[in-house]
This record gives sequence, C-alpha cells and structure tokens, in this order.
Amino acid sequence: MNENIFRAYDIRGNAEQDLTPDVLEKIGFVLGNKAKDSGSDAIYVGHDSRLSCQRIFTDLCVGINGAGIKVLNLGLVPTPMVYYATNVGSTSHGVMITGSHNPKNDNGLKIVLGGSPASGLDILNYVKKVESCVASERNIENTSFEDQYIHEVVLKSSTSKKLKIVLDSGNGAAGILAHKTFEALGHETISINKEPDGNFPNHHPDPSKEKNLAQIKSEISANNADLGLAFDGDGDRVGLITNNGHFVLSDHIIMMLAEYYLKQTKGPVVFDVKCSDELGKIIEQNGGEPIMEKTGHFNIKNTIKNTNAVLGGEMSGHIFINHEWYGFDDAIFSGAMLSKIVAESGKSASDIKDHFPKTYSTPELNLNVKDEIKFQMIETFLREMDFGDAKINTIDGVRVTIDGAWGLLRASNTSPKFVLRFEGDTKDSMLSIQERFEQNLRKVFPDLDLNYH
Repeated sequence: MNENIFRAYDIRGNAEQDLTPDVLEKIGFVLGNKAKDSGSDAIYVGHDSRLSCQRIFTDLCVGINGAGIKVLNLGLVPTPMVYYATNVGSTSHGVMITGSHNPKNDNGLKIVLGGSPASGLDILNYVKKVESCVASERNIENTSFEDQYIHEVVLKSSTSKKLKIVLDSGNGAAGILAHKTFEALGHETISINKEPDGNFPNHHPDPSKEKNLAQIKSEISANNADLGLAFDGDGDRVGLITNNGHFVLSDHIIMMLAEYYLKQTKGPVVFDVKCSDELGKIIEQNGGEPIMEKTGHFNIKNTIKNTNAVLGGEMSGHIFINHEWYGFDDAIFSGAMLSKIVAESGKSASDIKDHFPKTYSTPELNLNVKDEIKFQMIETFLREMDFGDAKINTIDGVRVTIDGAWGLLRASNTSPKFVLRFEGDTKDSMLSIQERFEQNLRKVFPDLDLNYH
C-alpha cells in the first residue's frame, strides 16, 4: 500500500496503481466502523465524472457493507452535494470519490465523519490495522437531494434583477446541477462543457489557471454576458470572469463576499496563506476579524467551525459561506451569491472588481518536486534560507514580507509540487521579492528546475 496517498486533508493517488480493490475495501471497512461507533447505520457516497469512479465505488462499498453499514448512493454529483447531504440528511457521514483538479488518471476520497472533514492521515492509522475485509450482502440504496438543494439555493440567493450568465463546468460533475440551479434562479443561463466526461475533452477542469478559461471568455464576449462562472472537476471551486472577460482573483471574490456578509453580521473571515495582504485590510475595514490559516479545505473548515466565522476562502477558489449556509466549499452556491451581489449592486462585474485595491501579484506558481520528500525540502529551506531581518510566517511553508511585498513557498498537499506566490504594492517590489526567493532556492536546491508551470 502506498501510504503517500493518505494526505493531510483527503486521500488521493493514481486510480489503478494506488486505489486498488484491497486498499479501498479496507478504507471502506474503517469508515463503516467509524459510522457504526457513532451510532449511525449509513454513509452517503457520491462520485464525480472520472472514468475510474464506478470501479472505486464498487470496491469502497464492499468495505462499508462489510462493516454492516448501508451505502446511500448519491450517484454522480459535485462534492458539495455530499457535504449538503451530511448536513440535512439522515446521517452526518459521507464520502466523495473525486480527483478534483488532478490529472484524469488520478482519483481520491474526500471524507466527512460526524459532520466534520476527516484527514487522510488519521484514516491511515486505522487502515494499517485491518488485515482483511469479509464481504457481506450488498446494501446500497439510491437517494437524491437535488430538488431540496436547488430550492434552498434559490431561497438564499434569488434576486429580482436577472443576469445573463455563462457557466463552464469543464465536463466535470457540476455542470447539470449548476445549469438547473441558475435556470431556477431565473438568470439567462448559457452552459458550456456541461455534460460530465471523465476524459475532459475541452480543457482541464481547473478554473484557477487562465489557460482553462479561453472558452468561457469567448462565450461571454459572443453573448454579451454579464459574467461567467467556471467550476472545477468536482464543483467545490469557483472562478469568476467579468463582463469584459477579465479573470477575478479569488482574493477579490473573498473581498466581494466579505463586504456583502459583514454588512449583515460581524465576525471572523478565514483565508489561506496564499491570499493577498489587502484581503485582511478589507475585512478589518468592514468590521470583521481576519484569520490567516493553512491552505486546505480541511484546515479552513475546521477554523470556520471553531471560530463560527462568517465565511472563508482560499486562493485556489474554494469558498466557504457560513452565514445562513453550512460552511462547506460550494462552487454553485458561491457562484449564485456572487451573481446576486453583482445584480443588486447596479454595477457591472468589471466595475466591482476595479473597486478593490490594485496590487501586483503572480498567480499560483508551481515547481515539480518529488512527492515523498517535498515536506522535508521545505524544512531544509527554512533552515538554510537567508532573508535578512524580514518578517517570517511559517504557518504553512514560509511566507516572507519585506517592505510592502510578500512571497510564499509551500509544499502542495495534493500534488508533487511546490506552490509559490508573490505580491507587491508595485511591480518592482513584487519582482524583487520573487528574485529573493529564487536566489534562495538556487542556493539551497541547486538542482531544482525553476521553470514554473
């Protein structure tokens, strides 16, 4: 068993090499027993559009049923539907089979136990103790929360002014539900790449990368649309594109939502270490409390729960609305609320974007590293780096602030990559902090390829 597939906040690996029947049956058996120990008799299971999902579902169910627990099969749904089911349904346990934005041959599991996200690392310790899983009678019941979900989203995000909106689900799991939801809201809805297809024939379903947004930008222009919303493969990350085709950084999405929600209620707003310095300032200006947290939906959700935060967000596009919603990352509901904000503002999406402070920043930058040593490499960098008397934050990797600019280096929890981002109040200050990081990387890791992707 490849123990590296058990990550800080999910389980993820190559579908054929890592997620073998034996491993999945043991994971299912562990999850089934955890549900049983809590007094529950069932677990919700959903899956995205990846080609390996049906086989993984079958193997996982063998283990869950082997523990004497029923599988409530949600079918092909976006991840937020599993989260929704665990909040409003008959059990607070759920599993989503998804590889999110990883390559199409990967897959994984996002797990909810007792209404809270479960760490893959915590699951590993139990899986290692399972010697074998005895098959039992198949106990799977199909169920759906689609109508209830759409009704509740419409209740919370409807507005009298209707917009023309382009949706791009990248042939992932969100397409059909997103289209139905926005039509129910009364918006003129144009969907592209709506049908689920695990080959992802049009582009990779990752809305945080500009190269994946060419189609939706073209559709916005061709249809003179008010805005566009792009979803990732499992529908828990959203990208916003303005009426003039400009991509809105997640920093600004969180600012939009913070300004809106902090007018209704005061409290913390949680964001990850990759976000702009300006975000914290906007939160404070609107009477909120900014809380910086480690990257990862597991970390953000737990902090939201512990602090009863108004909302949270990540640079990657995960948005967690907790005021009058459930605090989980939901691209469809977040997109619906962004549409409501634009509609009720009387301004264009472009004008709203331009209202926020102008800084100079890179997108998320990635460097390839070996998966099994990436965290040790960060520890080595921390020991050997030299940034003089700069302000250093080590909450997640290393974030260095010098004279109004900052840079970040951290190890991805889901891929064999380093993640970097740089921001400055001028372009020169941004480039300067980036060069300082690259000088340190060359010194500490002389063989590391510094070609970003």
